[in-house]
Amino acid sequence: MPLRSYVPCAGPCRLCGEGFEHRQGPAEPDLAACPRCGQAVRRRAVDPVNSPQLSAPLSVSRARQAGFTVLRRTSGGEYEKQ
Repeated sequence: MPLRSYVPCAGPCRLCGEGFEHRQGPAEPDLAACPRCGQAVRRRAVDPVNSPQLSAPLSVSRARQAGFTVLRRTSGGEYEKQ
């Protein structure tokens, strides 16, 4: 079950602080009130995830230049250096 982040609408709370995470199923509706204090809450916008972008496709020659050992699978199921 995914975790959803919520923040209080009226500002920080003594019980919730700046916000909290709540475990909810994907089909369940968003919370309208905090389960601890009952204050109105809204769902926090999700921060985007930074993922590396490959500038060029990986190749055997680039792997060798980077210092990796390139292996090839033989018909017997073993590996040998290329």
